[in-house]
Amino acid sequence: GSLVGGEVGGLREGIGAAIALAAAIADWRGVRIAPQIRRQVPERWRWTMPLPLACALYGLLLGLGFTTFVLAFAVWALAGISFAAGDPALGLAVGLAFGAGRALPVLWMAPALRGGCGGERLEGMSREPRLWLGLRRLDALGLAICALALCAASAGAAPRSAGVRAARRPASADAAAPPATPIAGATDPSTASGALGWQQPGGAGMLLDAKGSLHALPGTHPALGGVTVAWLGPAGVTVADGASLAPRLTLPALGANALAVSDTWAVFRVPDAAGGERLLAASLAPPGRSRYLHGAPLAGELGRPALSGASVVFTVDTPARSSIEMVELDSGRARVLRSAGRSALLLNPSLLDGQLLYEHVTRCSQQLRLGSALVSVRRSATHRRALAAPAHDRVLLRLPSAVRRDAGYERRYTHAYNMASRCRHRGPGPGGGVLLGSTALSTSVAYATETAAGSGAAQIVAIPR
Repeated sequence: GSLVGGEVGGLREGIGAAIALAAAIADWRGVRIAPQIRRQVPERWRWTMPLPLACALYGLLLGLGFTTFVLAFAVWALAGISFAAGDPALGLAVGLAFGAGRALPVLWMAPALRGGCGGERLEGMSREPRLWLGLRRLDALGLAICALALCAASAGAAPRSAGVRAARRPASADAAAPPATPIAGATDPSTASGALGWQQPGGAGMLLDAKGSLHALPGTHPALGGVTVAWLGPAGVTVADGASLAPRLTLPALGANALAVSDTWAVFRVPDAAGGERLLAASLAPPGRSRYLHGAPLAGELGRPALSGASVVFTVDTPARSSIEMVELDSGRARVLRSAGRSALLLNPSLLDGQLLYEHVTRCSQQLRLGSALVSVRRSATHRRALAAPAHDRVLLRLPSAVRRDAGYERRYTHAYNMASRCRHRGPGPGGGVLLGSTALSTSVAYATETAAGSGAAQIVAIPR
């Protein structure tokens, strides 16, 4: 069930509730069970196979529950509910409970069979249909409870999932409500104190302040942090007051192409003479102190920085691995927050109040993820290879990958053994028409840039957290 797809607005829970309710009614009324596969384990396996293999196959055959006598509709219902839920942990719990329910009566009855009365007890059970009807009605009550719980889960999941899929109806818990519709012709969002800044492709930076007034800035690539706003200009990085836009100081950063700012630090990315890039930090309180953060021999390996107070996050993408790193600017301490091998890219992180927003891109999908920045990746002694990564980040938005995927075989030729690797969220052929880009994070909303593949038209969308 988990391989079928992602969030579907409570439809999974609704299907599970319908299955549970239908099975509960059928078991309560004692309806004859169908489909019914009337078979036992093949006895010949015992003398044609090694005993351990035969026992394992017997256990697999009986453990499935469908390849022998099915004694209640609950068997089919639990399978359907587990599939509809699409939760491997829930499926494991259901399977263990189902196995225990089958094994415990056997363990309870087996000792009595030695004393002679056990056979009579089994025969009496087979001749007393009311006993089995009572047990079926007992599981009908349990299925009815499951149906009620799934109905409640479906009602709660529908609005959350609709918000994730549409990604166009953000919450408004900040000082200024975020835009209810995408901002067309905009990239590189930055947000702080209820204000939102962005870059117009080929134009100037824009600022939507906390009061809802729109301002054109005298520079590009605006960055917001605390009560401070900064932008890139011919003279370098201009740092200004966020309310009045009055410049406070200018940092010499000629050629800078990415910027982040807080009330105490400014971080910018500049090219070097060898064709690579460097990430530098400059203190604003007090001004004058600077720090070298990272360097890359090739342009494009260092991502756009994002600041939260004195903590900066950025990506380092090389042919060997992709990682999100954080540096505490006051102490210089660095650590890796997320890491991936060659099969994935980690891009465009944003940081706020210990929460990390970033993009995880593979050949199959593009995901906007949100998780804790307090859990860092353990690294090897050489500090070159990540050994572990947290796996509990939430997916706020999922899009198909934008890369074209080959079918794995040539048309008009046999393809019985030649198939492309499979993806859960897309098939072979042209990729998706949307590319995810730079992000920003507020207390209630995650912002992301969406660029149309081919045309280059960009917009900023707001996704509720």
